[in-house]
Amino acid sequence: MKQYAIKRNNVNKMVAVLNYDEKEKQYTIDVPEGICEREVPMLVSAFLKKGVRHVDNEWSMKWVQSRIIPSSRQNIGEILRVNGMESYDEHMLLLKNEGRSCQDEFYVEAM
Repeated sequence: MKQYAIKRNNVNKMVAVLNYDEKEKQYTIDVPEGICEREVPMLVSAFLKKGVRHVDNEWSMKWVQSRIIPSSRQNIGEILRVNGMESYDEHMLLLKNEGRSCQDEFYVEAM
């Protein structure tokens, strides 16, 4: 199991943990106590509003996929080549751009 801190660009504070099971190729997200819904990514805040601090694989994968180039991208072969990849790998793409998105200020960092 690999773990990555989910952080904000302007604040060097871990707001959640992205867990990755290499064998199952599945993600989960855990939010530590003391972190409130306005500090986390929007998808995760919906869970916190319900008092849920553990996000299951289905929704964690949706968060990851929202942060990487989709496999259906028109020039995906060229993108993979430029990134030194022979095949599409969601996890490797996530790590290559630190999970950054133009939609928000969150990123992932190895723990």
